[in-house]
Amino acid sequence: MLVDLDDLASRLPVALSPDDAGRVTVLLADAEEIVRDAFARVGRDFDAEAATSPWLDHAAKRVIRDMVAAAVLIGPSVGKSSVSSTTGAESDSEAYSSDTLKVTGFGRLILTAAHREELGLPVTALASGCFPSPWRWPERRLR
Repeated sequence: MLVDLDDLASRLPVALSPDDAGRVTVLLADAEEIVRDAFARVGRDFDAEAATSPWLDHAAKRVIRDMVAAAVLIGPSVGKSSVSSTTGAESDSEAYSSDTLKVTGFGRLILTAAHREELGLPVTALASGCFPSPWRWPERRLR
């Protein structure tokens, strides 16, 4: 494996419980598999390129650590954008947003466009949104 449990745990701001350690080991293997699959999908061999490009091995380690750290740290709160609590008459409130789903998902790792760019993979991003039709040109009719 490119990244081991101790390598990731030393960078996390919280200590991993023994239960989390087993899950993180599985997530590290999954993240490495996702990176290798992303290379295979565009017809490239990760191991061959990592042997000739020393930067690729380091970039892959950073991406794998980032993917797993997002799943571990955000995981229990994925989708939450704000949480409030009032002790008085016991009032709790949670608001959800889809912004965190771009970084990590419910029980899965996500290779983001930023990760793909760091690995030197093609980034295919399409415009999203609903926009009005453009004005016709010229704006007046010519006779």
